[in-house]
Order: sequence, then structure tokens, then C-alpha cells
Amino acid sequence: MTDLRRPPHAPASRPRVGRLLILLFPATAAMYALFNGISAVILPAQVEAVDPASKVGNLALLNTLAAVATMVAIPLGGALSDRTRSRFGRRTPWIAGAAVVSAVACILLGLADSLLGLIATTMVLWFAANLYSGAITAILPDRIPDDRRGLAAGVIGMGTPAGVVLGVQIASRMSQLTAYAVIAGVLLVTTVLLLVGAREGSARGLPLPVRERWRLGERLRSFFAAFAARDFRLAFASRFMLFASYYVVSGYLFYTLQDYIGSENVPGGDVAAAVTTMLTLSILVWVVVAGLTGWIADKVDRRKMVVGVSALGVAASMTIPLAMPSWTGMLIYAACLGASIGTYFAVDLAVMSLVLPDADSEGRDLGILQVATGLPQLLAGAVAGALITWFGGYPALFVFGSLCAVASGLLMLGIRSIR
Repeated sequence: MTDLRRPPHAPASRPRVGRLLILLFPATAAMYALFNGISAVILPAQVEAVDPASKVGNLALLNTLAAVATMVAIPLGGALSDRTRSRFGRRTPWIAGAAVVSAVACILLGLADSLLGLIATTMVLWFAANLYSGAITAILPDRIPDDRRGLAAGVIGMGTPAGVVLGVQIASRMSQLTAYAVIAGVLLVTTVLLLVGAREGSARGLPLPVRERWRLGERLRSFFAAFAARDFRLAFASRFMLFASYYVVSGYLFYTLQDYIGSENVPGGDVAAAVTTMLTLSILVWVVVAGLTGWIADKVDRRKMVVGVSALGVAASMTIPLAMPSWTGMLIYAACLGASIGTYFAVDLAVMSLVLPDADSEGRDLGILQVATGLPQLLAGAVAGALITWFGGYPALFVFGSLCAVASGLLMLGIRSIR
């Protein structure tokens, strides 16, 4: 019989996995639509409208504060929901509450017309939305059997590019306040469908984890206790290196096309349109690959190997612009990167869920692993700037990205507890 790895204090009720995944996909896509539609399109325009002369510095400030909020909120969402006991379950109250706060913060951000207002509302929105992320991601170890984790991770992985496309389309085709309202509405509707259509079992009466004495040092050691497990450390380091690779390169894609490939060498000399073309190609390949890889990884039971090889694929993709510094080379790079990242996202979350050492704190520990995504994003700008300035310009970005991806793959392959 398949071992479901149910945490000893988890609610016993499990809806059919198919129904849960069908409803989890739009909720995940809505979450990423919020993140990407706002950060990529709406917020930069707002920042420029408030103070055009200082837009670069102000946007960098907002992005830094948002990254800090992200790194605090994701593990906190998991940790708080781990210890919640209600008739609606452990995760549901936090998912519902964070969705409502996020929707309200969206509207307030749409009305903000000063830098202070943008800072305050962005911090609230990013904290609430990432609290939502931490709680909703914990559904995976809670309610998905081991032998379906790859499929579930693939569904969540496809929600990322679907959300990117949805969010950018909403943000670019509607007025500012309307776009915020639609994004908020989509998040609320998809959350209600998930929570009502795939109800979580009651958590009332379930025992709470043993409470530690309130000493700051002990609480901190307890919160980061998962790092005592070797495979958890390797998974965290692998994820950190992969996303360091991705964000350092992708964050300067516009300038790479403009200065490294040359504006005159992209179609029509339109760098913005060229970036859109590359992202669209990458996402299309990503969606196709992610839809197949999770299922295949479950069937062959080689999730660790698939994630490790996909990281090495990212490394190989980043050598293409070095060998072919042309528009054609960048298109080949975008397609190969999309395939590799799609493979990674399809299985990575399943691997992360299988290295969690404490069944009572799976939400918290999965959230800590997600910090390995946010921390590289926070550091990427400074690292990329240093590489470009001190190590030979834009080619240094691809060399750095390739080396980080190789390190990620090797770290992943070092995990012993899963195949």
C-alpha cells in the first residue's frame, strides 16, 4: 500500500487528488498573476508617475522592501498554519484571511499617489500575499500522497507561467485601478473555489506540538531546526543556487539585448518587443514541458534525478548566448531555458516536500525552503551590477549563471533520502 506520509496531527479528510489539483491550479495562477502583473507593469508606472527623476532608486527601494516582506511572510504563513486548530482545518483560515487582506491592499495600492503610500501598501500587500503563498503551498505535503507529488508539483509549476501571462495581460490592458481590482477579484474568486470545492478536514481536537519556553535563542533554534537535517540543507542550497542563476541573468535581460546583442540586431530595433518575444517563447515551452515532466517523474520515481538534470540544463542554456551572441542565439537560449526551468518547476516542489524532517512543522519548513527563492532575488541586482562592472560586462552574467546552475544540480544529486 502506498505510504501517504500523513503528518501525525494532520486532518484525516482528503478530497480526491484530481479535484484538489483542478482547484489548486487557478488559485496558484491567480497568486502569480498578482505578483507579476503588479511588479512588472503596474507598480513601475506608478513609481514613475510619483517621481520620474528618482524612479530607478525608488523602485529598487520598493523591490527590496517587498523581498524582505516575502522572506518573513512565507515561512511565517507555514509556521502559523502548522499550529492552527479550527473546524475549518489548519491552512484554510490563513489562506482565506490572507486572500482578503491581499485584495484590500490591492485596492489601496491602486489609490496610492505618494511614495510613502506606495511603500506602506506594497509592504502590506507583499506580506499578505506571501503569507497566502506559505499557507497554500503547505497543502502539498498535507494532502497529496507521495506517489502523486510530481503531478501536483507539475500543476503548481504550470500555475506560475499561467499567472505571469494572466497578470501581465490584465495589467497592460486596463487602467491602473481597474487592473488592481480585477487582480484582487480573481484572487478572491479562485480562493473561494479552492476552499469550498476541496474542503480541508477539521483540525479541532488535534494535539498541538510541544510548546517551547519563551526564550529568543531557543525559539530561533526551534524555527530553523530543519537545517540540522543534511538533505534539507542540500535542498535549500540547491534551490538558492538555481534561483541565483536565474535572477542574476533574467533581471538584466533588457539591457543584455540592448547593449550585448545590440538594439540594431533585434527585430525592428525594438528591445521591449524582443524581451516580450523571448519571455513568451520561454513560457510556452515551460508550460508544455511542465505538464509532462511531473507525471513522468512520478512514474519512474526519479524526482531528484529530474531536478538535478534540469539544473544542469539551465547551466547549458546559459552558455548559448556566449557561443552565439545574436538574436537567433537568444531565441535558442529562451527555448532551452524554458524547457529546463519548466522541468525544474514541475518536480522541484515535490522534492522539497519530501525532505521535510518534521511532520508537525511541514508548512514552516516548506516556507523556509521557499526563502531560497526570495533571497537570491533580493541579492541579484547587486551581484549583477558587480559582475557587469568588474568582470567583463554582460558575458560575466551568463558565466556566473551557468556555474551557479551546475552547483545547484550537483547539490541536488547529493540528496540521499529520495531518488
